[in-house]
Amino acid sequence: MIGALLDHLWQSTLFCVGVWLLMFGLRANGAALRHWLWMLASLKFLVPFSLLYSLGSLAGVLPPVAAQPDLLDEALSAATPVLSPTSFLSVSTSPDATASLGLDAVLIGVWTIGASFVLLRWLVAWRAVDRISRAARPAPGASPDAWITDEDIEPSAARVFQPVVLLPAALLGKLTAPQLEAVLAHEREHISRRDNLKASLHRVVEALFWFYPPVWWIGRHMLEERERACDEAVIDRGHDPADYAAGILAVCRHCRAHAGHGPALLSSATAGNLTQRVREILAAARPRSLGFVKAGMLCACTMIVATVPVFAGAFDVALHRYELMRSHANALGAAEISISLAAPGGPFHQSVLVNGDRVVIRNSSLRDLVALAYGVESWKIVGFDSLLDDVRYDVLARLPRPVNEPEHFDPHALQGTVTKLLASRFGMEIHVNRRCQDPCGRIASLDPPASPDTR
Repeated sequence: MIGALLDHLWQSTLFCVGVWLLMFGLRANGAALRHWLWMLASLKFLVPFSLLYSLGSLAGVLPPVAAQPDLLDEALSAATPVLSPTSFLSVSTSPDATASLGLDAVLIGVWTIGASFVLLRWLVAWRAVDRISRAARPAPGASPDAWITDEDIEPSAARVFQPVVLLPAALLGKLTAPQLEAVLAHEREHISRRDNLKASLHRVVEALFWFYPPVWWIGRHMLEERERACDEAVIDRGHDPADYAAGILAVCRHCRAHAGHGPALLSSATAGNLTQRVREILAAARPRSLGFVKAGMLCACTMIVATVPVFAGAFDVALHRYELMRSHANALGAAEISISLAAPGGPFHQSVLVNGDRVVIRNSSLRDLVALAYGVESWKIVGFDSLLDDVRYDVLARLPRPVNEPEHFDPHALQGTVTKLLASRFGMEIHVNRRCQDPCGRIASLDPPASPDTR
């Protein structure tokens, strides 16, 4: 469990570093995009790559099992030291199991205390926000989402669901109408962007991984970028930058005079780096559009990160199935083969049954056997209809030992055995594109031949 956690933290850190590197190329673009990227870096801690890998394993997105994905296998082997460094760490097992269990209990206890402390702070802040919101009253002459409170707080967007803008009553007379409208526009941007919901999701990450400093570092970047995003939106809606900056400074003076501050769950106009924010507001520089190249690169990176673990899991299962098929084929090479006429009145279709050291091909016609030997559909076998279809057979292979994982037995493993049976028992010549295929009426080796794609 410790190894899996360390791998997950390492992989999430690599993802975080990748997001941080992307920021250098997106500094001139909108802060809303950068905030979303930091949000993804936070959510990555909730979605381990091992989960995506397992989804790929269960999805059934598999290549043909007879084609070994050597290239992908080599790529996975090369990437393992980078993505899963603990797999190469030598762990010495202590003979004292009690000491190991005691250490695990201590670690779980420390984590529980830390997580409980973070959650308790969150609960206290939530109760404070709920108390202030319930005591607030609608602001006269303002929009329905603006409420007045007698608490000494700064203008803030409160609550995750049914959010409202809270305005301290003592501040109303200190702002001009344009300044108040700009400050209100900032808070409404928090509501429209659902910043409180995003912040709550990140607080879940902080509670679970409170011991890991990069999580808190991500939170600071999210806070700064969300405030910049709201500032950019306010200026973009036509509010005067000077009035907006003056409004923020007036709110700061009010908070300093009244020692006012809001609970941690409030999204406020004075959060983040105020000095840098005011400079950017007064500069009134519009962010550049993302552009086709950057948008394409971001989409490609997102698709790679999301799909590579899924396909790695799927192809790893395909590789395991291929190796299992080869193992079954080798075991069939030493099997005793017997053939008999199928019992009349049975189902008119071929079936393969595996039970311990026995593999039975039941109720199969010669056409079905040829199709099984060459890995094609039976309708692709043409000619000699009566000879190929009138008589049906049961084929029994007795193995020297039971097969591994019989529930995953693949009929491709029978190709070599059936090919030898067709040559030795029936002396058949199989022609593909008018060329006689090995064994061509003679006994051949048990190595499965290549599957034809045409008749």
